[in-house]
Amino acid sequence: MPDYFSSRIFLLAPRSDEEEVAAVAEKLGWGFLGELSEEPAQLASRELIWGKSQNLTLHFREDFLTKSPCVFVSGADERRVATAARFTETQLKPATIDEILEAADSVRQIPADYALAVMRLGLGAPEYFDERIATRIAAAAENPEEEVRKAAAWATSYVVWPQFISLLERMAEYDSAEDVRRVARRIRNAYLEEGGAHE
Repeated sequence: MPDYFSSRIFLLAPRSDEEEVAAVAEKLGWGFLGELSEEPAQLASRELIWGKSQNLTLHFREDFLTKSPCVFVSGADERRVATAARFTETQLKPATIDEILEAADSVRQIPADYALAVMRLGLGAPEYFDERIATRIAAAAENPEEEVRKAAAWATSYVVWPQFISLLERMAEYDSAEDVRRVARRIRNAYLEEGGAHE
């Protein structure tokens, strides 16, 4: 099977919708290819897909956990994916990494908002390791609020960074809340199945 490449997930403004992404697809000259249904049991979001072909596609979804609208490009040719992603980013002006970081820093004293912002750190993270994001997720994993610690575990599920394995191991073993330990175990096991420990 050929390698597939994907851009990072671009986080859109909260009220963004599929029509805005459809307009970008139209500018690219890409047609609508189909829709994937939401699957709550798998935490899978509804997803709309446009493309030049199945080998170069633009995806819009509202992330299941955070309810954040987001978009990404995937395909068989890394250079073409990067080019389409740059065009999409220019058109939709998603949140930058710095903005995602600042958003998390600004709500640390409000547990519900902080939990959401921590998950968005993972959702909007680049594929390559970013110490700024990892440090904030690790700090959230030590937060006194259970919902924030659980959000930190979920945040690690969006990108497979081997550096997260030891954090997940600690959370799975030692967190004071069973719900947090359960989520951390689930994500750690998924990492191991994907080979994250060996990258």
